[in-house]
Amino acid sequence: MNAQFRRYTSAYPFRAAFTLVELLTVIAIIALLIGVLAPALASARRTARSVSCRANLAGLMTAIHMYSTENADLVVPSYNTRSVTTGTSNPLDGWGPILDRDHFTYGNRELRGNPMACPDTVDVAGMTSTQTGTSLDNARGWMEWPAILTISSDYSTTIPQFGFERVLKVAYWMNADNLIGVPRPIFQGIHFSGSVGYGPDPSGKTMLPNKLSDSKYPSRLIALADGLYAGQQTTTRFGNPNSRIGYRHGGSIPVANAAFADGHVEPIRGDTFPRRLMDGSPPETVRDENMSPNPTVYSDPEKYLLP
Repeated sequence: MNAQFRRYTSAYPFRAAFTLVELLTVIAIIALLIGVLAPALASARRTARSVSCRANLAGLMTAIHMYSTENADLVVPSYNTRSVTTGTSNPLDGWGPILDRDHFTYGNRELRGNPMACPDTVDVAGMTSTQTGTSLDNARGWMEWPAILTISSDYSTTIPQFGFERVLKVAYWMNADNLIGVPRPIFQGIHFSGSVGYGPDPSGKTMLPNKLSDSKYPSRLIALADGLYAGQQTTTRFGNPNSRIGYRHGGSIPVANAAFADGHVEPIRGDTFPRRLMDGSPPETVRDENMSPNPTVYSDPEKYLLP
């Protein structure tokens, strides 16, 4: 019997189970590891989206340079217009639809997998009442183009007579001189691009396309940035009402990814993004913000900012 018992116990050895204390200890360690790793994983995802955003901007600048090469050095218009005002009789096409129509790059009406939208774009129509107001999400949102702008709203449209058969979501801002609304003096070439065809201004001038080679400091001249479509250099700082710069990245001091006229991309902090004289800030402050070695919204800062 003893031999049989020994054979039985060797075939089915006794197995000790985990105690409740040991199980709770393992669970606590796992929870601690998750707590430690989760912020790092979230940070890694944010970094990956920011890298993807910068890749989008670099691709868009490549498309803009290709456009310039095939169009006698001209910068793609921020949009084309045919008067000083907008409305149903004067829909605006825009640089995104122009690049898409002319096959330099392609956008779509989605937010994901769209080279014309930052991966961190908030799913908000940013300018349903023609301004972003005080909501930070609006500047971090999107616009659909081509578009018709009115006094109180904007809405998307196709313009088949000019070859614009599709509506695109665009979630990047272009540094451009856009004077739509009332006749205002034209200073040709002051920013990276402009609203070609705007006019006549009070002196009878009409805005023409800028030339890429006219940028005095292309490595410093901001061309595109996170945000909403075009214009509004006057309210570029983080937290400003009606700012169209979308500070979608960074931490306690958010940053906007920006592409420069020479094609390189880098982030700009929300408290250092250069402003324009029309901002209302002291002129000497605006000059300091735009002068070397800082990024600038002016194609020739000395020409337009120095007395």
